[in-house]
Amino acid sequence: MTQQDDVQPDEKNVTAEPQDADADADADAATAEPEAAEAPEPAPAPVKKCRQWVTLRGTSMDARVGRGIVDDIAHDLKSVVGRPHACALLHAPDVSDDVLRTLSRGLSDQGFEVLLAELPSGDACCDLAHADAVAAELARMRVTSDDLVVAVGHLPELSLATMVCHAWCGGTSLALVPCDLVSAVLAGVTPQGLAVGGTPDMLQQDGSARFEICDLDLMGLFEDDPASRENVLLARALMAATAMADSSKAFETLFDATDGLVAGDLNALTEQLTATLRSRGKVVASTSVAVRQSIAYGQSFVAALSGLVGADVPRSAMLADALRFCARLAVAGGELSLDDMFTQDELLERLELGSVDCPVDADALYDALRAERFLRTNRFMVEVPRALGRVRLTNVEEATLREHVGAWCAARSQAE
Repeated sequence: MTQQDDVQPDEKNVTAEPQDADADADADAATAEPEAAEAPEPAPAPVKKCRQWVTLRGTSMDARVGRGIVDDIAHDLKSVVGRPHACALLHAPDVSDDVLRTLSRGLSDQGFEVLLAELPSGDACCDLAHADAVAAELARMRVTSDDLVVAVGHLPELSLATMVCHAWCGGTSLALVPCDLVSAVLAGVTPQGLAVGGTPDMLQQDGSARFEICDLDLMGLFEDDPASRENVLLARALMAATAMADSSKAFETLFDATDGLVAGDLNALTEQLTATLRSRGKVVASTSVAVRQSIAYGQSFVAALSGLVGADVPRSAMLADALRFCARLAVAGGELSLDDMFTQDELLERLELGSVDCPVDADALYDALRAERFLRTNRFMVEVPRALGRVRLTNVEEATLREHVGAWCAARSQAE
Protein backbone atom coordinates (compact mmCIF):
# COMPACT_ATOMS: atom_id res chain seq x y z
CA MET A 1 0.00 0.00 0.00
CA THR A 2 1.39 3.48 -0.89
CA GLN A 3 1.34 6.36 1.49
CA GLN A 4 -1.34 8.12 -0.55
CA ASP A 5 -3.72 5.15 -0.13
CA ASP A 6 -3.90 5.96 3.59
CA VAL A 7 -5.54 9.33 2.90
CA GLN A 8 -9.33 9.32 3.23
CA PRO A 9 -11.30 10.29 0.07
CA ASP A 10 -12.84 13.36 1.63
CA GLU A 11 -9.41 14.64 2.54
CA LYS A 12 -8.10 14.53 -1.03
CA ASN A 13 -10.23 17.28 -2.61
CA VAL A 14 -10.70 19.98 -0.05
CA THR A 15 -11.59 23.46 -1.30
CA ALA A 16 -10.61 26.39 0.92
CA GLU A 17 -13.38 28.77 1.89
CA PRO A 18 -12.76 32.49 1.13
CA GLN A 19 -11.66 34.54 4.14
CA ASP A 20 -12.06 38.20 4.90
CA ALA A 21 -9.10 40.61 5.15
CA ASP A 22 -8.91 40.49 8.94
CA ALA A 23 -8.78 36.73 8.87
CA ASP A 24 -6.06 36.89 6.24
CA ALA A 25 -4.03 39.22 8.46
CA ASP A 26 -4.51 36.92 11.44
CA ALA A 27 -3.42 33.96 9.36
CA ASP A 28 -0.39 35.82 8.09
CA ALA A 29 0.56 36.73 11.63
CA ALA A 30 0.09 33.17 12.78
CA THR A 31 2.22 31.76 10.00
CA ALA A 32 4.86 34.47 10.10
CA GLU A 33 8.40 33.29 10.63
CA PRO A 34 9.52 33.71 14.24
CA GLU A 35 12.29 36.21 14.83
CA ALA A 36 15.64 34.64 14.05
CA ALA A 37 17.32 33.38 17.16
CA GLU A 38 20.73 34.77 17.94
CA ALA A 39 23.28 32.84 15.94
CA PRO A 40 25.44 30.60 18.12
CA GLU A 41 29.09 31.48 18.41
CA PRO A 42 31.23 29.48 16.01
CA ALA A 43 33.04 26.57 17.58
CA PRO A 44 36.69 27.32 18.31
CA ALA A 45 39.12 26.04 15.73
CA PRO A 46 40.67 22.72 16.74
CA VAL A 47 44.16 23.00 18.16
CA LYS A 48 46.71 21.60 15.78
CA LYS A 49 49.24 18.97 16.77
CA CYS A 50 52.85 19.52 15.77
CA ARG A 51 55.73 17.09 15.51
CA GLN A 52 59.34 18.25 15.32
CA TRP A 53 62.59 16.33 15.20
CA VAL A 54 64.87 18.41 17.43
CA THR A 55 68.60 18.17 16.83
CA LEU A 56 70.60 17.58 20.02
CA ARG A 57 74.33 17.08 20.55
CA GLY A 58 75.03 13.63 19.15
CA THR A 59 71.38 12.59 18.86
CA SER A 60 67.89 13.90 18.17
CA MET A 61 64.58 14.08 19.99
CA ASP A 62 61.04 13.52 18.73
CA ALA A 63 59.00 16.43 20.13
CA ARG A 64 55.20 16.45 20.03
CA VAL A 65 53.10 19.50 20.91
CA GLY A 66 49.30 19.70 21.13
CA ARG A 67 46.24 19.02 23.27
CA GLY A 68 45.34 15.55 24.53
CA ILE A 69 48.37 13.89 22.99
CA VAL A 70 49.22 11.74 26.03
CA ASP A 71 46.08 9.75 25.27
CA ASP A 72 47.54 8.08 22.20
CA ILE A 73 51.32 8.37 22.47
CA ALA A 74 51.97 4.87 23.84
CA HIS A 75 52.04 3.27 20.39
CA ASP A 76 54.84 5.58 19.29
CA LEU A 77 56.79 5.02 22.49
CA LYS A 78 56.74 1.31 21.76
CA SER A 79 58.73 1.95 18.59
CA VAL A 80 61.90 2.93 20.48
CA VAL A 81 62.27 -0.43 22.21
CA GLY A 82 60.92 -2.88 19.64
CA ARG A 83 59.48 -5.65 21.76
CA PRO A 84 58.10 -4.04 24.94
CA HIS A 85 59.16 -5.27 28.35
CA ALA A 86 59.25 -3.03 31.42
CA CYS A 87 58.34 0.66 31.51
CA ALA A 88 59.28 2.69 34.56
CA LEU A 89 56.69 5.46 34.91
CA LEU A 90 58.43 8.03 37.11
CA HIS A 91 56.36 10.99 38.25
CA ALA A 92 56.44 14.10 40.40
CA PRO A 93 54.21 13.99 43.51
CA ASP A 94 51.73 16.53 42.10
CA VAL A 95 50.94 14.64 38.87
CA SER A 96 47.24 13.76 38.86
CA ASP A 97 46.01 10.18 39.13
CA ASP A 98 44.04 10.68 35.90
CA VAL A 99 47.21 11.40 33.92
CA LEU A 100 49.01 8.42 35.43
CA ARG A 101 46.05 6.14 34.69
CA THR A 102 45.89 7.35 31.08
CA LEU A 103 49.59 6.73 30.53
CA SER A 104 49.56 3.40 32.37
CA ARG A 105 46.57 2.11 30.43
CA GLY A 106 48.04 3.11 27.08
CA LEU A 107 51.44 1.59 27.84
CA SER A 108 49.88 -1.61 29.19
CA ASP A 109 47.78 -1.93 26.04
CA GLN A 110 51.01 -1.86 24.03
CA GLY A 111 52.44 -4.74 26.05
CA PHE A 112 54.56 -2.91 28.62
CA GLU A 113 54.73 -3.95 32.24
CA VAL A 114 54.21 -0.54 33.87
CA LEU A 115 56.10 0.10 37.12
CA LEU A 116 55.24 3.33 38.96
CA ALA A 117 57.62 5.27 41.20
CA GLU A 118 57.55 8.78 42.63
CA LEU A 119 60.44 11.11 41.83
CA PRO A 120 62.04 13.48 44.34
CA SER A 121 60.61 16.94 43.71
CA GLY A 122 61.58 20.59 43.94
CA ASP A 123 64.68 22.54 42.96
CA ALA A 124 66.73 20.82 45.68
CA CYS A 125 66.19 17.38 44.10
CA CYS A 126 68.76 17.98 41.36
CA ASP A 127 71.86 16.64 43.11
CA LEU A 128 73.97 13.52 43.28
CA ALA A 129 72.20 12.10 46.33
CA HIS A 130 68.80 12.16 44.63
CA ALA A 131 70.29 10.85 41.39
CA ASP A 132 71.60 7.89 43.35
CA ALA A 133 68.13 7.33 44.82
CA VAL A 134 66.52 7.31 41.35
CA ALA A 135 69.17 4.90 40.06
CA ALA A 136 68.51 2.62 43.02
CA GLU A 137 64.80 2.64 42.14
CA LEU A 138 65.54 1.63 38.55
CA ALA A 139 67.71 -1.19 39.89
CA ARG A 140 64.89 -2.35 42.16
CA MET A 141 62.54 -2.40 39.14
CA ARG A 142 65.16 -4.34 37.12
CA VAL A 143 65.04 -1.75 34.33
CA THR A 144 67.66 -2.36 31.61
CA SER A 145 68.87 -0.56 28.52
CA ASP A 146 66.24 -2.43 26.49
CA ASP A 147 63.38 -0.98 28.54
CA LEU A 148 61.64 2.39 28.59
CA VAL A 149 61.41 5.16 31.16
CA VAL A 150 58.64 7.78 31.06
CA ALA A 151 59.15 10.78 33.36
CA VAL A 152 56.25 13.12 34.16
CA GLY A 153 56.77 16.34 36.09
CA HIS A 154 58.56 19.67 36.15
CA LEU A 155 62.05 20.82 35.21
CA PRO A 156 63.96 19.52 38.30
CA GLU A 157 62.36 16.06 38.18
CA LEU A 158 62.69 15.74 34.40
CA SER A 159 66.32 16.89 34.55
CA LEU A 160 67.10 14.36 37.26
CA ALA A 161 65.53 11.57 35.19
CA THR A 162 67.52 12.70 32.13
CA MET A 163 70.83 12.52 33.98
CA VAL A 164 70.13 9.06 35.38
CA CYS A 165 68.68 7.52 32.20
CA HIS A 166 71.52 8.82 30.04
CA ALA A 167 74.00 6.81 32.13
CA TRP A 168 71.82 3.88 33.24
CA CYS A 169 73.08 0.63 31.69
CA GLY A 170 74.88 2.68 29.06
CA GLY A 171 71.72 4.58 28.15
CA THR A 172 68.03 3.82 28.59
CA SER A 173 65.33 5.29 26.34
CA LEU A 174 63.53 8.18 28.04
CA ALA A 175 60.31 10.04 27.23
CA LEU A 176 59.62 13.32 29.01
CA VAL A 177 56.12 14.61 29.77
CA PRO A 178 56.45 18.19 31.10
CA CYS A 179 53.68 19.55 33.32
CA ASP A 180 54.32 23.25 32.80
CA LEU A 181 55.35 25.50 29.93
CA VAL A 182 58.82 26.42 31.25
CA SER A 183 59.66 22.73 31.62
CA ALA A 184 58.46 22.15 28.06
CA VAL A 185 60.88 24.81 26.78
CA LEU A 186 63.89 23.67 28.81
CA ALA A 187 63.78 20.03 29.90
CA GLY A 188 64.24 18.20 26.62
CA VAL A 189 67.02 20.30 25.07
CA THR A 190 68.74 22.04 28.00
CA PRO A 191 67.98 20.08 31.19
CA GLN A 192 69.09 21.48 34.50
CA GLY A 193 72.48 20.32 35.76
CA LEU A 194 73.08 18.71 39.14
CA ALA A 195 74.06 20.74 42.18
CA VAL A 196 77.33 20.05 43.97
CA GLY A 197 77.89 21.25 47.51
CA GLY A 198 74.72 23.31 47.33
CA THR A 199 75.84 25.16 44.19
CA PRO A 200 73.31 24.55 41.42
CA ASP A 201 74.02 23.44 37.88
CA MET A 202 77.65 22.43 38.39
CA LEU A 203 77.39 18.97 36.80
CA GLN A 204 75.92 20.09 33.52
CA GLN A 205 74.37 17.79 30.94
CA ASP A 206 73.09 17.76 27.39
CA GLY A 207 69.57 16.77 26.46
CA SER A 208 69.31 13.05 25.72
CA ALA A 209 65.60 12.14 25.88
CA ARG A 210 64.16 10.25 22.90
CA PHE A 211 60.72 11.90 23.20
CA GLU A 212 59.25 15.07 24.66
CA ILE A 213 55.46 14.97 24.86
CA CYS A 214 54.18 18.52 25.37
CA ASP A 215 50.48 18.10 26.12
CA LEU A 216 49.05 21.59 26.62
CA ASP A 217 46.23 20.18 28.75
CA LEU A 218 48.76 19.24 31.45
CA MET A 219 50.46 22.62 31.76
CA GLY A 220 48.04 24.69 33.81
CA LEU A 221 47.52 27.13 30.95
CA PHE A 222 43.86 27.60 31.84
CA GLU A 223 44.43 28.32 35.54
CA ASP A 224 44.18 31.93 36.68
CA ASP A 225 46.54 31.91 39.66
CA PRO A 226 49.76 33.95 40.01
CA ALA A 227 52.09 30.92 39.80
CA SER A 228 50.55 29.69 36.53
CA ARG A 229 50.60 33.20 35.07
CA GLU A 230 54.26 33.64 36.01
CA ASN A 231 55.17 30.30 34.44
CA VAL A 232 53.67 31.42 31.13
CA LEU A 233 55.50 34.77 31.30
CA LEU A 234 58.83 33.09 32.08
CA ALA A 235 58.31 30.75 29.13
CA ARG A 236 57.77 33.78 26.89
CA ALA A 237 60.99 35.35 28.18
CA LEU A 238 62.85 32.11 27.42
CA MET A 239 61.35 32.11 23.93
CA ALA A 240 62.69 35.65 23.42
CA ALA A 241 66.17 34.72 24.66
CA THR A 242 66.16 31.64 22.42
CA ALA A 243 65.12 33.59 19.33
CA MET A 244 67.84 36.17 19.99
CA ALA A 245 70.43 33.38 20.16
CA ASP A 246 69.26 31.52 17.07
CA SER A 247 68.67 33.71 14.01
CA SER A 248 66.92 36.77 12.62
CA LYS A 249 64.29 34.44 11.14
CA ALA A 250 63.57 32.93 14.56
CA PHE A 251 63.27 36.45 15.98
CA GLU A 252 60.83 37.48 13.25
CA THR A 253 58.76 34.33 13.80
CA LEU A 254 58.39 35.10 17.51
CA PHE A 255 57.71 38.79 16.88
CA ASP A 256 54.89 37.88 14.49
CA ALA A 257 53.43 35.42 17.02
CA THR A 258 53.25 37.85 19.94
CA ASP A 259 49.62 38.90 19.43
CA GLY A 260 48.45 35.29 19.37
CA LEU A 261 50.55 34.31 22.37
CA VAL A 262 49.27 37.19 24.49
CA ALA A 263 45.68 36.50 23.42
CA GLY A 264 45.97 32.89 24.57
CA ASP A 265 45.67 31.39 21.08
CA LEU A 266 46.64 27.75 21.59
CA ASN A 267 47.47 27.27 17.92
CA ALA A 268 49.93 30.17 18.12
CA LEU A 269 51.40 28.67 21.29
CA THR A 270 51.69 25.22 19.69
CA GLU A 271 53.56 26.62 16.69
CA GLN A 272 55.82 28.87 18.75
CA LEU A 273 56.72 26.20 21.31
CA THR A 274 57.62 23.88 18.44
CA ALA A 275 59.72 26.62 16.84
CA THR A 276 61.47 27.37 20.13
CA LEU A 277 62.39 23.72 20.68
CA ARG A 278 63.77 23.58 17.13
CA SER A 279 65.79 26.77 17.73
CA ARG A 280 67.20 25.61 21.06
CA GLY A 281 68.25 22.32 19.53
CA LYS A 282 69.93 24.08 16.63
CA VAL A 283 71.94 26.31 18.98
CA VAL A 284 73.12 23.61 21.41
CA ALA A 285 73.99 21.18 18.59
CA SER A 286 76.19 23.68 16.77
CA THR A 287 79.79 22.66 16.11
CA SER A 288 80.82 26.17 17.23
CA VAL A 289 81.48 26.57 20.95
CA ALA A 290 80.66 30.27 20.69
CA VAL A 291 77.22 29.50 19.26
CA ARG A 292 76.49 26.83 21.89
CA GLN A 293 77.35 29.25 24.69
CA SER A 294 74.80 31.76 23.41
CA ILE A 295 71.92 29.58 24.68
CA ALA A 296 72.66 31.04 28.14
CA TYR A 297 71.76 34.59 27.02
CA GLY A 298 70.72 36.54 30.11
CA GLN A 299 71.23 33.69 32.58
CA SER A 300 74.37 35.07 34.29
CA PHE A 301 72.55 38.28 35.17
CA VAL A 302 69.52 36.35 36.46
CA ALA A 303 71.68 34.06 38.61
CA ALA A 304 73.51 37.05 40.10
CA LEU A 305 70.33 39.06 40.69
CA SER A 306 68.25 36.23 42.16
CA GLY A 307 70.39 36.10 45.30
CA LEU A 308 69.86 39.81 45.97
CA VAL A 309 66.09 40.15 45.65
CA GLY A 310 63.16 38.57 47.42
CA ALA A 311 61.53 35.33 46.38
CA ASP A 312 58.46 37.33 45.33
CA VAL A 313 60.30 39.02 42.44
CA PRO A 314 59.13 37.31 39.24
CA ARG A 315 61.84 35.41 37.43
CA SER A 316 60.24 36.44 34.14
CA ALA A 317 60.92 40.09 35.00
CA MET A 318 64.50 39.24 35.98
CA LEU A 319 65.16 37.50 32.67
CA ALA A 320 63.50 40.28 30.67
CA ASP A 321 65.64 42.86 32.48
CA ALA A 322 68.71 40.69 31.87
CA LEU A 323 68.07 40.84 28.12
CA ARG A 324 67.57 44.61 28.27
CA PHE A 325 70.74 45.03 30.36
CA CYS A 326 72.88 42.89 28.05
CA ALA A 327 71.59 44.73 24.98
CA ARG A 328 72.62 48.07 26.49
CA LEU A 329 76.05 46.69 27.30
CA ALA A 330 76.31 45.63 23.66
CA VAL A 331 75.35 49.09 22.40
CA ALA A 332 77.93 50.69 24.69
CA GLY A 333 80.60 48.38 23.31
CA GLY A 334 79.64 49.03 19.69
CA GLU A 335 78.40 45.44 19.28
CA LEU A 336 74.71 46.24 18.67
CA SER A 337 72.80 49.00 16.93
CA LEU A 338 70.32 51.19 18.79
CA ASP A 339 67.58 50.09 16.40
CA ASP A 340 68.13 46.43 17.28
CA MET A 341 68.18 47.26 20.99
CA PHE A 342 64.84 49.04 20.73
CA THR A 343 63.40 46.22 18.62
CA GLN A 344 64.27 43.73 21.34
CA ASP A 345 62.68 46.09 23.89
CA GLU A 346 59.54 46.17 21.77
CA LEU A 347 59.42 42.37 21.60
CA LEU A 348 59.62 42.11 25.39
CA GLU A 349 56.91 44.73 25.77
CA ARG A 350 54.64 42.96 23.27
CA LEU A 351 55.09 39.77 25.28
CA GLU A 352 53.94 41.71 28.37
CA LEU A 353 57.19 41.10 30.25
CA GLY A 354 57.70 43.50 33.10
CA SER A 355 60.75 44.79 34.98
CA VAL A 356 62.22 44.33 38.43
CA ASP A 357 60.87 47.17 40.55
CA CYS A 358 62.64 46.67 43.90
CA PRO A 359 65.85 48.43 44.99
CA VAL A 360 69.13 46.57 44.37
CA ASP A 361 72.54 47.55 45.68
CA ALA A 362 74.84 48.31 42.74
CA ASP A 363 78.07 47.12 44.39
CA ALA A 364 76.42 43.88 45.49
CA LEU A 365 75.08 43.20 41.99
CA TYR A 366 78.44 43.95 40.39
CA ASP A 367 80.22 41.56 42.76
CA ALA A 368 77.55 38.89 42.32
CA LEU A 369 77.76 39.10 38.54
CA ARG A 370 81.53 38.64 38.57
CA ALA A 371 81.30 35.82 41.12
CA GLU A 372 78.70 34.02 38.98
CA ARG A 373 80.88 34.15 35.88
CA PHE A 374 84.11 33.14 37.70
CA LEU A 375 82.32 30.19 39.30
CA ARG A 376 82.61 28.20 36.06
CA THR A 377 85.33 29.95 34.06
CA ASN A 378 88.53 31.92 34.63
CA ARG A 379 87.53 34.56 32.09
CA PHE A 380 84.98 37.27 32.74
CA MET A 381 82.72 37.38 29.70
CA VAL A 382 79.05 38.31 29.37
CA GLU A 383 76.48 37.08 26.85
CA VAL A 384 75.61 40.10 24.70
CA PRO A 385 73.71 40.40 21.41
CA ARG A 386 75.49 41.51 18.28
CA ALA A 387 72.33 41.53 16.16
CA LEU A 388 68.80 40.24 16.30
CA GLY A 389 69.40 36.49 16.29
CA ARG A 390 73.11 36.55 17.17
CA VAL A 391 74.52 36.41 20.72
CA ARG A 392 78.13 35.89 21.77
CA LEU A 393 80.19 35.92 24.95
CA THR A 394 82.14 39.18 25.03
CA ASN A 395 84.74 40.78 27.29
CA VAL A 396 83.30 43.83 29.02
CA GLU A 397 85.55 46.50 30.52
CA GLU A 398 85.23 46.92 34.27
CA ALA A 399 84.34 50.60 34.01
CA THR A 400 81.61 49.91 31.45
CA LEU A 401 80.15 47.11 33.55
CA ARG A 402 80.13 49.25 36.71
CA GLU A 403 78.49 52.12 34.85
CA HIS A 404 75.66 50.00 33.49
CA VAL A 405 75.10 48.11 36.73
CA GLY A 406 74.93 51.44 38.54
CA ALA A 407 72.49 52.89 36.01
CA TRP A 408 70.25 49.82 36.18
CA CYS A 409 70.16 49.87 39.99
CA ALA A 410 69.57 53.64 40.07
CA ALA A 411 66.52 53.18 37.83
CA ARG A 412 65.12 50.62 40.27
CA SER A 413 65.55 53.03 43.19
CA GLN A 414 63.82 55.84 41.30
CA ALA A 415 60.92 53.55 40.39
CA GLU A 416 60.34 52.81 44.07
